[in-house]
Amino acid sequence: MTVSMRHKQQGVTLVETLVALAVMGFVVAGLLVLIGQNTRFASSMEERTYASIAADNLMVEALTLSNAREIGETDGQTIVGDRTWNFRRIVSETPIENVVRIDIEITPPDGEQVLAFTTSLRRVE
Repeated sequence: MTVSMRHKQQGVTLVETLVALAVMGFVVAGLLVLIGQNTRFASSMEERTYASIAADNLMVEALTLSNAREIGETDGQTIVGDRTWNFRRIVSETPIENVVRIDIEITPPDGEQVLAFTTSLRRVE
């Protein structure tokens, strides 16, 4: 009587384990890059949102205050969201009599990049 022994494979081999770990490493690295990009994007959008709010607030002031209708440029700072923002308000004449154009740019205190910009027209008497 001959006994034939069959070896059934149980478990995984070392090569299969290493391949699985390598694939898992690529997936985890990709996820970490994605999380980092998402964090930077969220921070950038928060900054632009606050800058936009600052521009809108300054435009409301320019449309309601009488001293904001003088032709020329005005530079200054404003605080929105516990942050200080630089602004430039440019009031210029238009071809329409008694109407001025108001442009407002918002930049961070440490940079030159315009984060928000708004334009409106105002009737002056």
